[in-house]
Amino acid sequence: MTIPFAASLHSTFRIGDGMIRSSVAAALAVVLFTGCKADALNVPNFNAPSTTTTADVALVQSLASGILIANRGGLPGLISDVGIFGRESFNYTPTDGRNTSNYLAVAQLDNAGFASGGWTGRFVNMRNAANFLEIVGAAGFLSDAEKNASRGFAKTFRALEVLYVLSQRDTLGMPVAIDLVANLPQRFVTRDSAYKFVTALLDEAATNLSAGGASFPFSLGAGFAAFGTPANFLKLNRGIAARALVYRGTLGCGAPCFTQALTALSGSFVSAAAGADLRAGAYHVYSTAAGDALNGISNQVSPDQVAHPSIVTDAQSNGAVPDLRLTAKTLTIPSKTPPGFPVAGIATTVGFKIYPTNVTSVPLMRNEELILLRAEANIGLNNLAAALPDINFVRTTSGGLPGVGLWANQTDAVTSLLYEKRYSLLFEGHRWIDVRRWNRLNTLPLDVAGHFRIKVQPVPQAECLFRARLAADLQGPGCP
Repeated sequence: MTIPFAASLHSTFRIGDGMIRSSVAAALAVVLFTGCKADALNVPNFNAPSTTTTADVALVQSLASGILIANRGGLPGLISDVGIFGRESFNYTPTDGRNTSNYLAVAQLDNAGFASGGWTGRFVNMRNAANFLEIVGAAGFLSDAEKNASRGFAKTFRALEVLYVLSQRDTLGMPVAIDLVANLPQRFVTRDSAYKFVTALLDEAATNLSAGGASFPFSLGAGFAAFGTPANFLKLNRGIAARALVYRGTLGCGAPCFTQALTALSGSFVSAAAGADLRAGAYHVYSTAAGDALNGISNQVSPDQVAHPSIVTDAQSNGAVPDLRLTAKTLTIPSKTPPGFPVAGIATTVGFKIYPTNVTSVPLMRNEELILLRAEANIGLNNLAAALPDINFVRTTSGGLPGVGLWANQTDAVTSLLYEKRYSLLFEGHRWIDVRRWNRLNTLPLDVAGHFRIKVQPVPQAECLFRARLAADLQGPGCP
């Protein structure tokens, strides 16, 4: 595993009779999550942290909640970053032009700037998951089934964190190994190797969950109510596996990955039956309770997050009625411009109403995405007739649009797919990743002279500086 500079110092904490080594950040995460419940968090006393903790069910609950909370913490930033790169959104903070210039007006992103996020927190949570596995494995108070259920949970979230980093860094690849003993930085592997790691880990997790018995020894919280047992959580695991396999399928793996994605989807919670709930899925929830977090991309917390006007102009209509997803997810606002307008960017009168309050939940995965992933896998296999019903189900149910006929070729089918994914998954963290995977980055608008289309987020400067002292094979790609 990579060891970000900020998390490179060592710390040791005692769990029962065993010694577990951790980064400082991971150790603080354990302190933070101890005593927390899944839906209501308590603020610890950081001036007097405990260094000795007896492993018990309460600690396992705290550590599981910690993995969920850390994963939740990175999601709003990812959605904001890829929303800007994918011309879904802008962050027109009036007092800081870097929210525009650092994201849109440089050919190569500044790895010390705003657009280099989505890194350290993800790796810390991968280590949290690995530590969790060590603790669970040594926990004599858990049954074999409970240990398997716990392993399946932790491996699924570790794989998801890798997938998030990989989605943002793409061709740069990333480290995937974790050294829990010496806490040493690990080598970067290629993008394809990292995808293979994700799917293999998710498959391991699926095996664990299948042997996980009737229940977890901890609660996952309200946002995961539909996945609160190992059997049901397996359905979420298979959905995440399908996402990873479809991604890899478009990046060179081709038919084998698309075929495996369809198999994974058959074990997920996908449903395109009449009356199926497209919003059914797993969500990260927020609250105003002491010690909990607010939704950082909500209208209340981040009022300067606005929508790209092309979302309105590109929307299709059913007669005089525009795509229902447009009217459900956007609204008209007073004209908003970035600092340095008009050189820095364009004005917009379009805002979002997807996350209206500071406690609006953010989806981790929804049924609507799964249906479109199934269509995407079939399009990748050139099974256009099989993809059509899923495209039209989403198009008519979610968009209120008339169905489309069978496409003339795969290229037309991809165009149709990307339209549906754009509006169905608007501002949920997908469009930039989708158009890049299908080699459609050139379809993103360049709003003013000097704007660029970004292909990858850089490895952060802190990581580059830390690795610059190491052997050449441990240094990071894309580092100056």
